[in-house]
Amino acid sequence: MTIDTARHRQLLQQFDLTELFVDLGWDRFRREPEAIPIAGCTYTLYPVAEKRGVQIYQGGWDAEGHIPPYPVRRKIEQTLTKIAYEHLIIFTDAAKTEQRWQWVKREPGQRAAPREHAFHKGQSGERLLQALAGVRFTLEEEETLDITLATERLQRSFDKDRVTKKFYDRFQKEHAAFLKFIQGIQNETDQKWYASLMLNRLMFVYFIQRKGFLDGDIHYLRHRLERLRRQHGAGQFHTFYRHFLRRLFHEGLGQPEAERTPDLDDLLGVVPYLNGGLFDVHELEHEYTGVDIPDEAFEKLFAFF
Repeated sequence: MTIDTARHRQLLQQFDLTELFVDLGWDRFRREPEAIPIAGCTYTLYPVAEKRGVQIYQGGWDAEGHIPPYPVRRKIEQTLTKIAYEHLIIFTDAAKTEQRWQWVKREPGQRAAPREHAFHKGQSGERLLQALAGVRFTLEEEETLDITLATERLQRSFDKDRVTKKFYDRFQKEHAAFLKFIQGIQNETDQKWYASLMLNRLMFVYFIQRKGFLDGDIHYLRHRLERLRRQHGAGQFHTFYRHFLRRLFHEGLGQPEAERTPDLDDLLGVVPYLNGGLFDVHELEHEYTGVDIPDEAFEKLFAFF
């Protein structure tokens, strides 16, 4: 299975959202745009894609071509709810420089709770692309797929309540702790940069392993760490980083299957090629060839994840 992250990032940057969602297994949405009047201004929402009654729209800029303010966006959403109860609105400006993804959480007995994700052209869009990986549908799912499952996918991917301030506070502490384990980079700025790079890579890998994309094992990272430690014996530091992670990143996830060496199959198992640049050899890795990170750093990090 190949996840073409580079193509998805390009489509996001180009505001070609219909092709992006079609790539993710959604259906083309062939209907007329919705014109929604609010306080003397008409906001037009253009159909993007749909799946089992869940509808996606984009547009909604004001007379000056700007994304409307939050109170107006809420009124637009409330009006659209009368037409399409389950939906996602991607507000954009007319110049196609900014997006604001709005999904509304609805639970019985509770007030509707909007969740918004901002994207500006030129940004990597990594966090948004990770969320979109959660709303991908395969051909094998088509027969059993219904509006409930499609809605649940949106909730899991776009509900900000699931990522709380507590997580971010703890993440900063984990970043500081992980930083202390990095050996072979003397420059403090470069060391912090590399710690952020490693955590971004590991969080993405942890996300796709939970989807079963890594050798079909939802505990892939932990199981591979345990396997290597059994093979090399206790006390053999740097084994996981030097002999597994770097090869997983650069030769596995960062390299097409046809270019991989035969010994990788046993080491990594079946893993996808993620054509997005995150797993390419970084400039810091070119400069600091002697970087080491002991196994203990990853044990602590996986416990946090």
